[in-house]
Amino acid sequence: MNKLSSSDIDLDVGADSRWIVTLEWLLTVAAAAFQVFIAPHEIWGDGWIRYQTLIKLVDESTVSPACYSIVHTLLAVPLYALGKVFGRGSEFASYFNVILFDLTLLLLYRMLRRHMPAAVLRRTILLLVAASMFGNSVQTFYGEVLTACAAMLGISALALNRPTIAGVAMCISVVNTPAAALGLALCNGWWALRTRRWFQAAWPLFVSAALIALEFWWRRGSPFRSGYEGVRGIKTFMPYSGLPGFSYPLLLGVLSLLFSFGRGILIYAPGLLLHYVPTPAKHAPVQSMLGQLCAAFFWGLLLAYSTWWCWYGAWCWGPRFLLFACMPASLALAQHVTYTRHRHVVVTLLTAFAVIWSTWVGVNGTVIREIETEPCMSNDFNFEAICLFVPEFTPLIHPLIKPKPMSPWDRRAMYLATGVVIVLLVPMLSNRLRNFAVRTLSNNR
Repeated sequence: MNKLSSSDIDLDVGADSRWIVTLEWLLTVAAAAFQVFIAPHEIWGDGWIRYQTLIKLVDESTVSPACYSIVHTLLAVPLYALGKVFGRGSEFASYFNVILFDLTLLLLYRMLRRHMPAAVLRRTILLLVAASMFGNSVQTFYGEVLTACAAMLGISALALNRPTIAGVAMCISVVNTPAAALGLALCNGWWALRTRRWFQAAWPLFVSAALIALEFWWRRGSPFRSGYEGVRGIKTFMPYSGLPGFSYPLLLGVLSLLFSFGRGILIYAPGLLLHYVPTPAKHAPVQSMLGQLCAAFFWGLLLAYSTWWCWYGAWCWGPRFLLFACMPASLALAQHVTYTRHRHVVVTLLTAFAVIWSTWVGVNGTVIREIETEPCMSNDFNFEAICLFVPEFTPLIHPLIKPKPMSPWDRRAMYLATGVVIVLLVPMLSNRLRNFAVRTLSNNR
């Protein structure tokens, strides 16, 4: 794969300015430090079931038949074992996802730094840390962070034409979340169409299927027992509630996962709106391929979960099943912040809005962390749909209507988010105005 030099691509927003580079890296480190040292880390919900599997495996040498994959548990064993030495096994385990996320970003930077424009890669990482759903997800012991991180590394390796490394990472992602198999099929299928390397694209699918079946047999006595048999939600006033498995209508699921105010991915990752708006990145083939492969994997996840009876992820903050979407969303935003010449004013305004709202998503999930409001939890969650579709009761909008008291650390997080918006948008907008002024003067001559 060809490497990029600083002259290979026209970067418009002072990408080589030392103060911009320094500020962006400082904000990235500050946001990451806040997530590790200040933000709370808890084990509850699905994470509690995973933690119980971890306890049984390490402390009792038994394998739990719980429905969630054991891959997440196995990778958390060293951290839990280390925590037990200090008498803090659960506390150490609760930090697994945030440590995994930070290590993933370091590996992404190391993998891509010679193959992507520095400004785009740096801003993608900044947005992932400070302006995405990851800020909330790394506070829990849920499994979606592992699925997303492994897929990010695998797809990045695939964009670099390293199919073996990519295959291993993607197998981890899919075995951890079998529903991601459709995303893997679309992603590797697209790569195979471009490269004609069919075997390298196909083997991760077969290996993942074999490993999934092996885990089912090991834990439940049959390669066909997933552990979800008979699982269904409660019956409410919603017409398709109370059904098991993949019973939700596909079209309604797609619309809900895209546009609903409580779980719509375009609400939580607005950078996806800009993915299909072209940028002048023709001299960065890895960057272009990375975006295409990420989009293919995302659409696979969306289609897989659209028919799941619990497409909304149950009692949680945001569309947690689609956490991976933060990667293509952040990449698209980073590109549009970086490339500003000859951009339509509508694209500029949309980029500015997406940066601001994405930053609100990040700080909302990290600091406010509001999951459901009172009407949604009443009557044994029979009115849960209110928090899915009514804007006033959704996690991103309800705190704007009824703000909660803020601690000093909460305010510092808000200041940090404001700094991210300023550092990303002020150079972009000033450069856009300068380009407009230059073109105006040229036309008047």
